[in-house]
Amino acid sequence: MGEGKRGKPGSELERLQIFAQLATEYFRMVELFSPDGGQAAVDSLEAERRHWVELFRAALLRKFIVPEEHVSLKLVVRALRLCNYSADARIADGAAEAAGLFTNGMIRDRQALMAEIALDDHDLFEDVLYGRLLHGDADRFRRSGWAGDYARLSSVAAGRFDAERALRKALGVVSYGLANDLLRPPEPGSDAEPPPPEA
Repeated sequence: MGEGKRGKPGSELERLQIFAQLATEYFRMVELFSPDGGQAAVDSLEAERRHWVELFRAALLRKFIVPEEHVSLKLVVRALRLCNYSADARIADGAAEAAGLFTNGMIRDRQALMAEIALDDHDLFEDVLYGRLLHGDADRFRRSGWAGDYARLSSVAAGRFDAERALRKALGVVSYGLANDLLRPPEPGSDAEPPPPEA
């Protein structure tokens, strides 16, 4: 599935600028809402609070994971390669490393899909997101009726957090490129990715 046209950045450089701000805000949110202390007692208010923070953290992470989102890691890596006008080795290597850290399994973590409720054509966390957190789509709401089971819901959301390593790497590379004026929009009509650097 390709990138949606609505709200599309005006250039690949603008995509990287938006990504840098949103990724910085994401990690700041993670820092601010990190739980204090050790394990929370089951059925306690603290356990419930942590559950909701985890859900919203996974929802905020979504825009960096789903391929058609404008600041997805897939499109950000592509933009890094297109905007690396000086062929800076640190940017090229960093983009390759971020791409290697990000896998298809992070988009749909099939291991987290429980056999008795998993279907081949939908993602359980997306059902929760669109059926309960952000929207009230009836079909997804019905499919996410199990969402009151905190352990299951945490299991489904947890696979997405593996993408944070790739996200942090991409943020570091983009921030370096922007701070040192090493990124420029590609020439109009030049939308083909340059070949990866030779080993």
